[in-house]
Amino acid sequence: MSLKSASTDILMQLADAIGQLTNEAYARPLAVLSGNTVGKHVRHILEFYELLIDCAPTGRLNYDHRKRDLRLEVDTHEALRRIGALDRAVHLLDLSRPLALQAELSVVAEKPVQIPSTFARELLYNIEHAIHHMALIQVAVRTSFPQVVLPPQFGVAYSTLQYQSHES
Repeated sequence: MSLKSASTDILMQLADAIGQLTNEAYARPLAVLSGNTVGKHVRHILEFYELLIDCAPTGRLNYDHRKRDLRLEVDTHEALRRIGALDRAVHLLDLSRPLALQAELSVVAEKPVQIPSTFARELLYNIEHAIHHMALIQVAVRTSFPQVVLPPQFGVAYSTLQYQSHES
């Protein structure tokens, strides 16, 4: 599976789950998420993807500079719209292009570290980052919204799925 198709797979799993939730359920604070919501985790995933897409013209990426669009936390239709747009944009990326990743490693204003990367490496990071948050979403959905049907691979790393398939 290519990086772009893996990204589509993950985003479509997320869209399917979101599509089964009402706005009220999506934005409900849940004890199992320490008072956070499914919507907050979705926003976080999508904003990382958006930063990667938006940095294409400059080749400079800093995941710490998110916009934090709170509509993504409460509006399933907006989240679904953005997922579709992100999936289309991912397929237009030149994954071989280099980029400069910046990261803030201190709470005091210091110069961010600069790390050479590529669009391919950062797309892989976004896929793994999404899966991590989807694992948390899976716990929330299974405990609070049992009517939502999730595929067995939802929130499970590809390496874990591969290991499990050889274990059987």
